[in-house]
Amino acid sequence: MFTDSNLPMPQKSPIPLSKQIVNKLGLDLVPRIGPLAVDPHNIGIVGLYNVHVTSADNAKASSSRGTLRRKTQRKILTHHLYFCMRDFGYRIGIDDAEVYFFLYDGNPAHMRAVSERFLVKINRDGFSNYIEKFHSNCTVFTDLGAADLSEDLFLVAVIMRVGKIIHSESVKKVEKGTGCCTGSVYRRPFGVGVLPLNDLCQFDSSIESEEREKSFKIFQCEEKDFNQLHELIIKKSNSKFSPITTGNQTTQGIIVSLKLLHGGLGQARQEQPLLFQGTTITRKMGFPDVIMPGDVRNDMFITLERGEFERGGKNTAKNILVTVVVLDVAGNILTECLWGASGMDSQNCYKSMILYHQNSPCWNEMLRLTVPIDKFSTAHVRFEFRHCSTREKSEPKLFAFSFARLMDPSGATLTDGQHELFVYKCEDATKLLAANYLKLPCRPKDAQAKVDCSSIFHRSSKEVFVIKSLLCSTKLTQNADLLSLLQWRAHPETIQDSLTGVLRLNDEELVKFLQDVLDALFAMFSNEEGNSTQHSGLVFHVLVSIFSLLQSNKFQHFRPVMNAYIENHFAAALVYKGLITSVEHMAVFMTKAEHPDPFQKCFGSLEYIFKLLIQSRKLFARATGGQYEDSFRRDLHSLFTALNGMLAVPSYDVIIPTQEALLNSTGVVLEQLKDTLPAPELGMLARNMLDAIPRDAPIRLIQAKLNAVKDLVSGELFHEDDSRTVILSVACKHLRMHLSRRDELRLCAEILSEILTHFYDLQKEQKEKVTNTLQHDLDSLCKNILGILIKTIIIMMEGANTVLPQLVACLLGLLQLLDETHYKRFWDELSPNKDPRDLKEFLSKSLLVFEELLSQDWVVFPTDWLIMKLASNDVLRKALEEFAKPLVYRFLGLQSFDSQLWWSYFSLAVAFLTQPSLQLEQYREPKRRKILHSHGDMRVLMGFQILSMWSQLGEQKLHFIPSMVGPFLEVTLVPEPALRKATLTVFYDMMQCEQSARGSFRLVESELIDKLDLLISENKGDDEYRELFSTILLEKVQTENPGWKDAGTAFIASVTRLLERLLDYRSVMQGEENRDKRMSCTVNLLNFYKNEINRKEMYLRYIYKLHDLHLQADNFTEAGFTLKLYASMLSWDRESLSFAPSDTIGQPEWQRKERLYHEILKYFDKGKCWEKGIPLCKELAVLYETRRFDYNKLSEILILEAKFFQNILTQLRPEPEYFRVGFYGLGFPLFVRNKQFVYRGLEYERIGAFTQRLQTEFPTAQILSNNNPPDNSILTASEQYIQISNVRPLGDAQALKTAMVPVPEKIKIPGG
Repeated sequence: MFTDSNLPMPQKSPIPLSKQIVNKLGLDLVPRIGPLAVDPHNIGIVGLYNVHVTSADNAKASSSRGTLRRKTQRKILTHHLYFCMRDFGYRIGIDDAEVYFFLYDGNPAHMRAVSERFLVKINRDGFSNYIEKFHSNCTVFTDLGAADLSEDLFLVAVIMRVGKIIHSESVKKVEKGTGCCTGSVYRRPFGVGVLPLNDLCQFDSSIESEEREKSFKIFQCEEKDFNQLHELIIKKSNSKFSPITTGNQTTQGIIVSLKLLHGGLGQARQEQPLLFQGTTITRKMGFPDVIMPGDVRNDMFITLERGEFERGGKNTAKNILVTVVVLDVAGNILTECLWGASGMDSQNCYKSMILYHQNSPCWNEMLRLTVPIDKFSTAHVRFEFRHCSTREKSEPKLFAFSFARLMDPSGATLTDGQHELFVYKCEDATKLLAANYLKLPCRPKDAQAKVDCSSIFHRSSKEVFVIKSLLCSTKLTQNADLLSLLQWRAHPETIQDSLTGVLRLNDEELVKFLQDVLDALFAMFSNEEGNSTQHSGLVFHVLVSIFSLLQSNKFQHFRPVMNAYIENHFAAALVYKGLITSVEHMAVFMTKAEHPDPFQKCFGSLEYIFKLLIQSRKLFARATGGQYEDSFRRDLHSLFTALNGMLAVPSYDVIIPTQEALLNSTGVVLEQLKDTLPAPELGMLARNMLDAIPRDAPIRLIQAKLNAVKDLVSGELFHEDDSRTVILSVACKHLRMHLSRRDELRLCAEILSEILTHFYDLQKEQKEKVTNTLQHDLDSLCKNILGILIKTIIIMMEGANTVLPQLVACLLGLLQLLDETHYKRFWDELSPNKDPRDLKEFLSKSLLVFEELLSQDWVVFPTDWLIMKLASNDVLRKALEEFAKPLVYRFLGLQSFDSQLWWSYFSLAVAFLTQPSLQLEQYREPKRRKILHSHGDMRVLMGFQILSMWSQLGEQKLHFIPSMVGPFLEVTLVPEPALRKATLTVFYDMMQCEQSARGSFRLVESELIDKLDLLISENKGDDEYRELFSTILLEKVQTENPGWKDAGTAFIASVTRLLERLLDYRSVMQGEENRDKRMSCTVNLLNFYKNEINRKEMYLRYIYKLHDLHLQADNFTEAGFTLKLYASMLSWDRESLSFAPSDTIGQPEWQRKERLYHEILKYFDKGKCWEKGIPLCKELAVLYETRRFDYNKLSEILILEAKFFQNILTQLRPEPEYFRVGFYGLGFPLFVRNKQFVYRGLEYERIGAFTQRLQTEFPTAQILSNNNPPDNSILTASEQYIQISNVRPLGDAQALKTAMVPVPEKIKIPGG
């Protein structure tokens, strides 16, 4: 999302960058909707802000999570697990193998299979040869919810050997040379593996998951525990199982790969077509978290759990095989409706595995039945039990059977759960063909059994067969209460019980039969006259439960189904009366309820209730020609009065959720009534409802109220002119309340955003033909919100607040919508009876807010939001044109002039013009061109606005001289030629104004020099500015020819020279190699301030700058001499306060001089220039002895003087060399051009080293080889020439004339 806005965006997703790198590269956030960049001119400022927020969030997420393909950010409710078996590292002798995979919930409270089984067949030659068809080792486990993807999810692999009952028999057959097993083969237990999938719950649905490879081992146990081996492994009961070795150390057991997919199954197929190509679908044992209306499923899962069988006179237990078949009532086998697992074809019969010599076998094998709906009612499942002998050529022998009916006569299917089936003896399979056993009871309390029937089948009382069933059907139900409800007319006496039972139903059952259930409920709700029945209350309770159910995420996709039912199938024309009465009853009795849940469901479901009652009323009106319309409206108003009373009740913990539910439904309820009640009435209902909430209501209720307001302004009613005006007034009232209290500001900002975005879109649609309604609404919004919004933002600016940026965006969005007529009416509104106080307060606060925003370069927005900042400046500039008008028309007269207000405006305008975001010179050329094309140079436009306002001031200009010199100077320094040419003439105007009023322009002159020095040091201005300043102002003076022409010309020339020196000084501010240049420039400037324009304060400022430069270079003697320039300006006789440049606390002048002398002496001592310090000591001694009589200080200074004398004779001082340096030629800067200087060399530095040092400072200069004075050709050349020669200091011969003895060498030639 980050790019330089002048570059074309790449087609691929950008490489994520950290925020730090983005800032360093100076890239801007490009706001996007989808892949397309937003045009800021085609979207309101509020919309632009929202897009920026979204784009920034996307960029941040992309940067923090890498470059995997991102998916749409939304709550994912359904997931799927792609599975592929990559390797099977075990050999099972010479037998084939079958591996059954399924997902399992290992939570101790559940311990159940999550999915059906998936079969992979393994050839006896090994895994590499197993493949029968492409992708037969891959499946997708579908419809996993968040609860399924838990820490307790496992993948279970059950491996069965397919061969002889005893493994050694299979081996013998092969050894005899047949090459493979012949005769009957059976499925026998081999081992179980368990793979934990707890890492799946740590997923990010916004990123495509990676396919991960995992491996796990197989374990074995005694056959009697094989059915629960996976549970033993999960529970880590290690004593009951042991690992199976692979026989090959390089293999890792079973290797699988897994990949988690997100979203609906159709979406997953679309996003990952290759994964699904030829891949088996393995169903979840249950419904997904989200059920789609078009989902059709009719599965019944039957698990063969266990059996108890008699030995039957044998010495050993049986090897029992269970054969499962699905038949109709005539005993015909139903084909293509039985699956032992996904990944295999449907079977006419399924054969279980065999447990060796077990009369109490536990199989735990899961089957799936998919019986057509039209055959389900008469279908049954038969389980045939056979003993399988280990003897050769012996066929399995039938000895008993059980059966289970799939549906009872009432239409209810076999209930979920465990079922103990009777076992009937039978050794002749032909006796089962006619299915005459169906008269017998299949289990205890079998209502379909014929009690007195005699049968050829004998039930074994000691034997039992146990199965477990689970129905997953969108067409069938196993609930008798639901069936009873649907058949209520046949059994009216059971209605009460049926309704109570339906309340206990699980969700899927109700939704499956939604239309039929609703038709039945509405038929019970009222009688033919529309009056209530004895069951109306309970029916309403059931209706509310259903509506509440449809509001949940699980059934969110059924909302269109419900809407279609109401519009196309609902036919209860008389129920509207009962629905109104029922809701009103709930509202009245809310506070008396012991259980709040039904009330919460009721008021949370008002959308459907009102849709139904309005549709019912329409049907009734259509049938009766609109009878009782007035009565209907009275009933509605009575209902809303009850609802208002419910909101006005003092809130406490139990009823707050109910009140919240009502407020959450308010917007959608009123929308349902838009074709029933006129807009003014709807507005009144909304106002009364929201006003009913006490001002001191709990925070949860306040938030619900504001959310209701948000729903209203973002809903359909706000799109209609008639209703929008009323809703807007309601919204404004509550916004004002909460903005003034500064609570729930985020919700307030969101409401304002919705309003402003809608108004912007309306304005855009209507273009030149804006309706009166919209104009009125904008006036209302401006009148109610603009002032309080400004006040709120002022207070919010005092501290950090995350909602401030959105509030600022709303303020700008409101200003963007207003035109000249809106502003004029607003100014009139703020000036009742021409009293300007309110208007002045508003303007003052508004200008303060704007300047605060600009002075910090729109700090409320992130630094990389350049597009947002430019758009904000565009809005603000146009608004300032309107804000200028009341200043000119209402605050400019002799009596009404307000200098503070005008000053605020000028200050704001200058801040606007000089803000960093608008300094186009800082951008690269492509970006600069793009900004100019999109927004133009707003600085120029604002500059002309400033000139226009200045020209309006007339005689009042004097109020802003010299205070506006600095701000206007800052404007002229902006490097835009057109702006400079237009605004530089302001200084002539100021000079003329002050000259006329005060007889001179000294204040303008002084302020201009002070501010110029400061602004140039801030890196503003250039040589072009210096030339324009001189040219434009001199031309103006020559053209106008004022009486002060000569003084003005001299002043302009002086300022031009100052600019030249300041720019020279700035050019050498950085770099160690420029240190000497800085010293020369500083001397040049301080001499200019002292000698040319006599500015003592500026002179002192540069004395201290030169002092600091010498200290940095360890030139202590020169630092002392520099301070002596300041000391020489001071007197011992004056007590007046003296101030140093950086000193805020003044000192008496003699004390300042005393302090400076002590500093100078310290520097002379460090520089070993004691001769120059002795005169200062003498001067201080006279001060302390004869004028201040401070003998303590006198003794100290005399001791220091004596020390200096001693040092001259005893201390070793290196003798420095001195060099005369001449800088010739026009190539040098002004401060050294054609001038000569004497340099003191560094300690032990000779002319060669000095010359090299100087050449480093001036690398392009040529060294002259002679010491002759240069001729004119060198002085005027454009090159640089340097002449260097040694010079020697001479002693003061006059001072030595009085010597009576030979002077020691050290005294004769003083250092320095």
